[in-house]
Amino acid sequence: MKTLLTAGALLLASSQAFSAVIVETASFGTQGSVADQAIGFGLNETVTINAFDSTLGNLTGVNVNVYSQIDSEGQSTNTSGLDGQSQFNFFLTSDWAVTSSVGGATFSGPGVLFSESDLDHQVGEVFDYGHVSEYQSSSIAISDISAFLSDVDFSFVVNALSTFTNTTAGGSAVFENIIDSAAWGKVEVVYTYDAVVTSVPETSSLAILGLGLAGIALSRKAKKSA
Repeated sequence: MKTLLTAGALLLASSQAFSAVIVETASFGTQGSVADQAIGFGLNETVTINAFDSTLGNLTGVNVNVYSQIDSEGQSTNTSGLDGQSQFNFFLTSDWAVTSSVGGATFSGPGVLFSESDLDHQVGEVFDYGHVSEYQSSSIAISDISAFLSDVDFSFVVNALSTFTNTTAGGSAVFENIIDSAAWGKVEVVYTYDAVVTSVPETSSLAILGLGLAGIALSRKAKKSA
């Protein structure tokens, strides 16, 4: 009987817990684009982070990082009969922020984000302020990781006003202005969890088990012969 118990014990698989990581991301727009997800008078875009898959193990930690970028391009053409001046301004009229049920972050408060000037805007000249870009990143402290056992929505919000101010020394200030502005945003969530993996007996253990079973069979045969 003792031999049978020893052989049977070799059949038991071992379980081992270890720390593992999964990264979930969600985004909107195209980073660097001035057309995709245009801002207009304002922007409110929501992305969803998938819930942690609890079948993988026990969730032990959640780290949340958020990223956003505003890009703009434009030009002003002086079609007046006089030389003048032009200034481009991109204003935030409210917080540029991300909000969610688990917390939020503010990238920038209200104020001027971009400002470019041409103080000698001659007749027929095109003032091209080029491609201006503002990139921001932040993190959100998580107090209740169990919230991520369900999907979590993150909303990126910005209210903005982009303008050209065109002036001439006298007469009519006639200018043709073009402005394109867009935003991009991304949420990155890192799940840390304890996973449990059941290991299969190694080849050497299986060989020992086979010898043990063979020994049991021989022992029984010897007893019958006696």
